Amino acid sequence: MKLLTPLGLLGLLAIVVLIIIYIIRPNYQQKFISSTFVWKLSLKYRKKKIPTSKLRNFLIILCQILILTSCALILAQPNQILKAEVKETEVVLIVDSSASMRTESNGETRFERAVDGAIKFADSVFEQNGIVSVVLADVKASFLVQRARVENKILVADALEPLLDEDMACSYGSADIEGAIALCEDIIAENPDTLIYLYTDVEYSYVPDGITVVDVCDDSEWNAAILDAQAKLDEGYYSFTVDVACYGKDAQIAVDLEVHGANANDSEDAGLTVTFTEYVECVRDETTRIVFINSDLHQQSTEPSNSNVVYHLISDTDEIFAYQSVHITISEDDSFQQDNSFNIYSGQKEVLKVQYCSKVEGKDTEYASGANPFFASILYTLEVAYEDRWDVQISEVKSDADPEMEDFDLYIFEHIMPEKLPTDGVVLLVNPRTAPANSGIRIGQHVNLGGRQIPMMEAEPHSILNHVTPEDMTLGGYVPVTYYDPAYQMLLTCDNKPTLLLRDDEKAKIAVMAFSMHYSNIAISKDFPILMYNLFEHFFPATVKGNAFEVNENVALNARGEELFVTLGDKLVQTFTEFPTVLQVSTPGTYELTQTTFSGKNVTESIYVKIPAIESNIWYKAEGIDNPYAERNEEDFFKDLMVYIAAALVALLFIEWWLQSRETM
Repeated sequence: MKLLTPLGLLGLLAIVVLIIIYIIRPNYQQKFISSTFVWKLSLKYRKKKIPTSKLRNFLIILCQILILTSCALILAQPNQILKAEVKETEVVLIVDSSASMRTESNGETRFERAVDGAIKFADSVFEQNGIVSVVLADVKASFLVQRARVENKILVADALEPLLDEDMACSYGSADIEGAIALCEDIIAENPDTLIYLYTDVEYSYVPDGITVVDVCDDSEWNAAILDAQAKLDEGYYSFTVDVACYGKDAQIAVDLEVHGANANDSEDAGLTVTFTEYVECVRDETTRIVFINSDLHQQSTEPSNSNVVYHLISDTDEIFAYQSVHITISEDDSFQQDNSFNIYSGQKEVLKVQYCSKVEGKDTEYASGANPFFASILYTLEVAYEDRWDVQISEVKSDADPEMEDFDLYIFEHIMPEKLPTDGVVLLVNPRTAPANSGIRIGQHVNLGGRQIPMMEAEPHSILNHVTPEDMTLGGYVPVTYYDPAYQMLLTCDNKPTLLLRDDEKAKIAVMAFSMHYSNIAISKDFPILMYNLFEHFFPATVKGNAFEVNENVALNARGEELFVTLGDKLVQTFTEFPTVLQVSTPGTYELTQTTFSGKNVTESIYVKIPAIESNIWYKAEGIDNPYAERNEEDFFKDLMVYIAAALVALLFIEWWLQSRETM
């Protein structure tokens, strides 16, 4: 317990006064009374077995002393101590670990200067018997050391010194300064006098009291940066846009764009290597865009002119209609080298071979050779829809030719079925009149519903049925599937019979549409194109959507095989076996995604990961830092006991009154 006003205990002197009063109080009084009263009073005392007057008098005196003591305590303001106030100097050292802290001058990075400064300052605090905490403001802020005292100061050195030797100690992303400040709040709650020191390269317009920003920049540092780059296909030819800027000084920089595998026929063709160079003036930290574009396309452009846009016209002889990779570089000896290059991929589309074999129904169930126009239009629509991802090559089997049974990614058999299904791709069976030997199904005779149109129903939820309303697709006939392997999933039914079956495992990838498009309203239904699109997405998912990402971004991945290997340079980053999945990229550079598809094809795709554009601005100015300090409240340290003492005082007054009343009875 702590007395906030110790002088209030002077009220205890009243006890001395009370004792003096009892000492000098006369013991008798001169009164005239009748002898009868004395006789009755004597009889009353004789009837009592135990005299109580002395005990009652003692209790009255005790209550009066306690009452005076309670009053004195109330004046002294007694409080219970909840936590002790820290008398030593206490600091929290926050080290910024953002990518811009890799800026280097005189052979030392900003991050190294920050860590070295934090170590020296911690030593000076320990010399004063202080307390030190260290927070690393990485992508997610975390404590390296929490409230270390002088006797265990080695913890600070053990946490900070390794950061000077590890290349990965400083991140390639943006620092969580807000989270680092939030971590300090718990320490400040324990000791409101805690001081925060932030070692960073960011200039803040507002810094709260209690926080000191330690600038680790060097005035000579500057940076020429490639902020972003993209490729765009327009009228069969590629144009390239590159965004560049200079921070710290104005400069003319040379931007080299090197196209590898230009106009190659496929990924195995070396193609050509074409190089373009453009010189641009970068001033006042402003972003300049360079557009490498075909001269004819530039003349047709209707975009308004912009002083920050520079056009580099590509001649007809250097036109690019395909590429394997584009490497962009800035050859400048600046202070931050991590953003002086950029790669673009996905200019060489993977070939997806589709074989379509169909027999169109004629009169009297006879078959004539030819493509179903409904299905042909769907395939053409898919070819156009995926032109930015796949080079879809559709082969139609002629009437006098037999279908190929290998080297295709997708086989479509309509009406007439082969004796045995191919095993190196996805197979789609439409209105099968016979069951191939290895299909895992048995079928009966075609059922004609006699002019009725019965809607299909969903049997089991599946991604293939996303955004599809089966009830809107009706059938006037179907092929009854009398048996199907348990590996199949029944997705759609009609008249309680399966009309869409799906098998997708390591042994086979088959979809069975047990109906004819000639006996349905599918030709005018909006749901059938969606259904076909979903089937295509299910069996041929994009490994990755996009080819450029930022550090610490979550990249969604899928695969057409059992495993997907992710490598960075010659280092295996991760192996995935369950899909879809997510890859978090923490290092800039080119990542290769390698897989062997279920059809046995080896596929390698590349993506580029860059540092956040904001980190290229090595002289970035931020608005302000959130204030972690709350108004100091004594109630956080003490609990007022006055209410309890006042309650005791009231109880003592009541007891003293009751004892006094008993004395007069």
